[in-house]
Amino acid sequence: MGSGGNRPNNADDKMIAAMARGDDNEFKDRSPIKNADKKLIKAKDAIAEKSQEKTERLKALRLAAEKEAKAK
Repeated sequence: MGSGGNRPNNADDKMIAAMARGDDNEFKDRSPIKNADKKLIKAKDAIAEKSQEKTERLKALRLAAEKEAKAK
C-alpha cells in the first residue's frame, strides 16, 4: 500500500519541493485562473450579492408569513 516514498501530493508541497530544488520560478499552478477579467469578476460578484439579498428578503417574508399563520 506504499505511496512511493515521500512525494509531494498537493500544490503547497510541490511548490516547497520545487523551491528546495532551486527551480521555484518554474513552478506553475496546474489550474490557473481561467478568466482574469476584473470587470467580469466584479459584475459576477454584484449579481451574486444581489441574488443573496433577494434570497434573504424572501426568507424573511416566508418566516413572517409562517409566524402570522401560527398566530391565527
